[in-house]
Amino acid sequence: MKKLGKGYLLAKILLLLPVLSLANFAGITVSTDYDDGGRAGEDYLNMLISALNENGCNTVLSSTTGQAQLVFDSRPVTIAKKDRSDYQLIARAKTLMGKLTVRGAFLVHASTGIESLATLKGERIGFVNKKSWSGYILPIKTLKDAGITEQRNTFFIAGNHIGAVSYLLHSNMFATVTAEPLARRWAEANDLSIVALTDEVETGGWWIHRTVSKDKVKSCKLALSKLERAQLKAMPAWIESFETNWKN
Repeated sequence: MKKLGKGYLLAKILLLLPVLSLANFAGITVSTDYDDGGRAGEDYLNMLISALNENGCNTVLSSTTGQAQLVFDSRPVTIAKKDRSDYQLIARAKTLMGKLTVRGAFLVHASTGIESLATLKGERIGFVNKKSWSGYILPIKTLKDAGITEQRNTFFIAGNHIGAVSYLLHSNMFATVTAEPLARRWAEANDLSIVALTDEVETGGWWIHRTVSKDKVKSCKLALSKLERAQLKAMPAWIESFETNWKN
């Protein structure tokens, strides 16, 4: 067998270096849903990705929503878990009240003096998103329990929590729904009143694909725990931070 020269071997190694580098340093793909609001757009998601990278989780924006290696799923974790068998949960959303559960709140102007949901029948009500647990799913159930069903031209979708509150502040709606942590902050500052609260539900969180190495998982968990609220504009506005050490 003919021996290969040193020059040939060196050339082969140099050709392989870019491939090896990509294998070792390729970023983890990231995506997030906007079912519970958050500011849509690549600028806000890129802000989040930059923060993750600065904190040691090497990430890139996924070109396919929902099929990335690192995914933020706004659904309650026990519900998301049912169809994420290929992923593991590494961080849970913590609310502005420091909790791992969240509920919806019905807001009105305090000057109305309303103290019962029954009074909202036939009134214009603003909601977050039809897939938002605190901004639609739970509030709809609460309204039905109070004898109020959706009527034409009375239920409106804002798209996010801040938008839902803005509906009320600008007098476009008689009442609005948002996550309780935001409702309490806005109520204090804008002479609003919370008429009722929904049941609690678990917060959503970050899921990472099981094919990602343990070292990278560890780095991303640490990076998520270091994120500051100013870096979370792509996330629902009621989220304060992410918790990586919780009791199941």
